[in-house]
Amino acid sequence: MEEYKNLKELTTKISNNLYNTINLLDILEEIVEGRRKEDFLISSMKKQVREAFDNIESCRQLISNPD
Repeated sequence: MEEYKNLKELTTKISNNLYNTINLLDILEEIVEGRRKEDFLISSMKKQVREAFDNIESCRQLISNPD
């Protein structure tokens, strides 16, 4: 596992991974097109990944603007 020098670098890497995962889920969504069970699972995963992405962005703001 790669070691990071600071939180900004780590949160940037996490954000990139989450963004790439959203893109992969978009591709998978096109492949399964219209299959209810698969579509439900993909939609649920995308929701979770987007929420994680938003949380990382909030974390990044807290790191850059400490109290």
